[in-house]
Amino acid sequence: MTDYNTQIVILGAGIGGCIAALALAPFYSVVLVDQQTEPQARVGECLAPAAGRILHKLGLLDLLTEGHISSHGLLSYWGTETPTLVDQLTNPDGHGWHLNRQLFEQQLRDRVQRRGIRCLWPASFSKCEQKPNGWVLDIQHKNKPMQLHSQLMIDATGRHSRFARALGVRRQNLDQQLSVWLTALVKVRKHISVLSSVPEGWWYSAPLPELPLIDTALIDADLLDTEQSEGQARLFALQMQAGKFDKNLSLSSAAFLQAAANAPGLNTLVQQIIPGTETLHGVVAANSSKLEQGCGEGWFAIGDAAMSFDPLSSQGIFNAMATAMQLADLLIEHGLQHKDIPALYQAQLDSIWRHYLAHKDHYYELVS
Repeated sequence: MTDYNTQIVILGAGIGGCIAALALAPFYSVVLVDQQTEPQARVGECLAPAAGRILHKLGLLDLLTEGHISSHGLLSYWGTETPTLVDQLTNPDGHGWHLNRQLFEQQLRDRVQRRGIRCLWPASFSKCEQKPNGWVLDIQHKNKPMQLHSQLMIDATGRHSRFARALGVRRQNLDQQLSVWLTALVKVRKHISVLSSVPEGWWYSAPLPELPLIDTALIDADLLDTEQSEGQARLFALQMQAGKFDKNLSLSSAAFLQAAANAPGLNTLVQQIIPGTETLHGVVAANSSKLEQGCGEGWFAIGDAAMSFDPLSSQGIFNAMATAMQLADLLIEHGLQHKDIPALYQAQLDSIWRHYLAHKDHYYELVS
């Protein structure tokens, strides 16, 4: 069994884990661990304008210059048949971005490796033990057993919260929201999203940097708009509580798009879909949830591992980046062993959760 000593182990090389590694590596020895050899495909991720501050601080803004598209704003049909335009013209941080999520995570991994941070993947976490001088973590790295000895652990494993749950920390679900989503090419090119409330939940549509799982070269060119050489990739998603879930919407593209066409503001987009480019991707969890405690002696959870938000907030990726930076700032300022850091970090998480719940309740009351 191979042993390796470090000061910080980060479980999870997603966006939060990579941001934490890049922020902490100039000050501490860091090992980044992930189950996957490369990032998995994900769709429909919007990055808030404020994230630009974090990327600038870490020297990462150049990552967004290729492969991603700017977000110009939102047409909101929230509780009304008449749209309200929410644009970024007055936002001091400028515009946001519609990410190619898989590309962005790979860009972050590449930057992590370029800066000399030790990376272990594919590596699966099996068990951990806390000792007086830190943690002993058992993992399987490339099918070989390995023990990591670390002063501090950071759980960045997303909603699974693998490390925290291994310690017996429970996760609390606020609701049972689900999301069904479909991607397709449309004949119009608009860098604006659409939000539309309906009795069973709400719809969201946004442009995508590229269309997943579809080879656009195989699409009949006659189906494309005569003024454009190709269509625009776009996401259509329905969010609903489990009790209102219609299973047929996750099984039939036709049924899904018929329901989408009935939502305010989406009929024109649905009509512009290029036939044969639709892909129904099924059902995923989209509920609000949090750990009973987001940290403890010698460990911390960041991003979705600590708390996950309703997609209505469009804050999931930003929260992963922000909590990673908040934790890094505390550790850099006070050191790894300072006894007050868990309480300070937990207070920050509690404040984020309270503000999130207040905003969430306010917007859902508008359509209740």
